Order: sequence, then structure tokens, then C-alpha cells
Amino acid sequence: MNEVYIAGVSMADVGWHELDAHELGARVCVEALRDARLLPRDIEGIASTPHGYMAESRKFASQRMADYLGITADFMMDVDSGGNSSTAAVHAAYERVRAGRIRSCLVFAAQREVPKKVIQQDVFSYFHLIMSANSLYDSYQAAYGVISPLPFYAMAVQRYMHECGVEPEDVARVAVLLREHALRHPQAAYKEPITLEKVLSSPQVSPPIHRLESSEMHDGAAAVVLVSGEMLRESERAARVASVAESHDPTSFHPYRGEISRFPCVERAAEAALAESGYRVGDVDVAEVYGAFAGLELMMYEELGFFARGEAPAAVKEGRTTHGGEVLLNPSGGRLSLGHPAYVTPLLEITEVVRQLRGEAGERQRPGASIGLVHTEQGFINGSVVMVLDRQAP
Repeated sequence: MNEVYIAGVSMADVGWHELDAHELGARVCVEALRDARLLPRDIEGIASTPHGYMAESRKFASQRMADYLGITADFMMDVDSGGNSSTAAVHAAYERVRAGRIRSCLVFAAQREVPKKVIQQDVFSYFHLIMSANSLYDSYQAAYGVISPLPFYAMAVQRYMHECGVEPEDVARVAVLLREHALRHPQAAYKEPITLEKVLSSPQVSPPIHRLESSEMHDGAAAVVLVSGEMLRESERAARVASVAESHDPTSFHPYRGEISRFPCVERAAEAALAESGYRVGDVDVAEVYGAFAGLELMMYEELGFFARGEAPAAVKEGRTTHGGEVLLNPSGGRLSLGHPAYVTPLLEITEVVRQLRGEAGERQRPGASIGLVHTEQGFINGSVVMVLDRQAP
């Protein structure tokens, strides 16, 4: 089996864009190829995702980009599995490069949503998008007109807080810390600091979740280039993919079995990825974790094994998850403050970890970072992918 490396990364600013999703994607693809020191003719595979949830459906995103860039591909796919979509694409590309079927692959995602205010002004014209978003849920949930995962996550956070004795201040503190991280990121959606008091005084969008503890769907784009060792142009800047593992629970969206505050697929994926990589969770220097809500951040830290059940709130309060702590979690600002274009988010996470391992993260840099972890999920954390990256050059 071949070793696989991330040779190039790129991301657009997270926020709201006027550019067409294809043009957004093309820009980050070109930048990622330039970062990898490769040309389109060097790329043997290409993979992508849909352009958003509240967005007009367009098929063949990968084919359109291959045509635009002049890529002759031996592997091509578009993936739609919710928040895991671009990670699933990376996983598929990784396996093909590892097996020697291709030597390089470009994975990109570009998301541009129809703005909420536009939909609200003319609901009838965009009703098909609302119905499409509603199709995320099974027939029982969809019958109630559910078009947001928010109430499900609210129930999970509420149960977690009850079981582990977590106070509202403990959850709000996560949002404050992630905003502090994002203020060091020039491409983050949010530029203003927030305080504990401001978070707790923001409206409750679904109890116990406050508005500032909830991520917002943004526009954005990102791309990564995976290569085998023989295709590396600058080995000192490459991040090796030490392992990728995924696991899925037998649920559709909201689970009808098990504990609502536990997500077994996260633990299984993390354990498998770490075992394959040869590392322990305590070896990880920096990690990007997919937490769409502040309370879920705490729960994911624990499911991934960074802290025991109920210990994450104290770890955040004591500074163990930030700069100078035992592990740097979500230095980008995470979904709450970097921003959350869901189809793009996994590639944003990979980009951040690669930049950390290269020593190119600027004010966000963890000195000497050599082992990184990326965690992504789909649905109501019905499935998870965990990737371990390191600095082992060929």
C-alpha cells in the first residue's frame, strides 16, 4: 500500500458570497493545486459535493470542474451524505491513492445558500428548497414539518447537562473560547469578541441552546489535494494521512434507540483511526472537531477520548483545550466562529490541521505541532469520520 499525503490546501473566506458556487470552487481548486505545486494535468482523480442545502440543485459538480480545469480523471465522484460528504470524498480518494489506482486526487466543495431573508420574502418560489431540506428527516419527523436539526440537538444538550451536572456557564464558555480562537483567523466569518454574559443573554433558539451557542449556515469553499509519495513536489510541506476510519450508527436522523446524549459512532471511529495510525489520543497536538453547537463541542471532546465523560467543561475552564494547554481543539474557531458551510466544513478542518502541521497557522499556531486529528459527522451525529495526520515525510 502507498503512503498518502495532503500536498495542497486552500479555502475561501467563510461568510456570504456573491460568486456562483462553481466559480468559488474553481478558485480554491486552482489555489490548492498551486499550493501542491501541481498542474491540472497532474491530477488523476476529482471528487466533490452538492452546493448547499437551501440551494438550487446542480448535478455533475466534479465533471463540470474537470472540464473547466482540463483534468482527465481515472476517478470521479460526487458525494452527498450530509456533513460527512467531503470527508467521505477524501476517504474514497485516500483509499484509491493508497491502493495505487491513482496517484493524485483533487477534492473540493463549494457552498452558496439562497439567503434566508430572500426565502422569507418569497416563500412560495422557494418552497421546493424547503421541501428538499425537510427530506433529511424520516417520515415520522418530517410529518411535523421539521426543517432544522436544532430541536434534536437541544434535547441532547439538555440531557447531557442533566446527566453530568453541566451548568449553562460551562456551555457558554465554549462559545467564548472558540470566538477567541477565530479572532486569530483572517478568513473567519466572525470578527467581534463575545463575553460569557453576552452569550447567556442571547435569545434561546431552542432551550437550553442560546443563539450564540449555535452555528449558522454560511457560504464558503475549500479544496485539498491528495497524492502518493512519488507525486510530492515539496515533501517538507506535506502532511501524511496516517489513517482514516469511519463508523455509522443504525439511525436515520433522530435516534429511536440508545441514549440521546451519546454518539457511539464517534468513539468507534476515533478508536479505529488511532489504532491504525499507531498513536494514542494523548499524542494529538491539535484537532479540528465538528461541533455545530457549543454543548455538542463538549460532548464530542469526550466521545473522541480527549476527556472522560463529564470532564470536558472543566478542561475548557482550566485552559486545557486552548493555546498553551494539553491539546489545541478547534484553533480555527470551529463551526461556531470560523463558520459552518456544512458541505465545506470537513475540508476547512483538514486545511486548518495541515497548516498547523506545516507551521503555517500564523497567530493560531501550536508550536511544534506534529500530530493532528480531524473529526466530522453527518445528520444528528449518525455517522462519523476521523482522520489522523502527521508530519512523517517520505
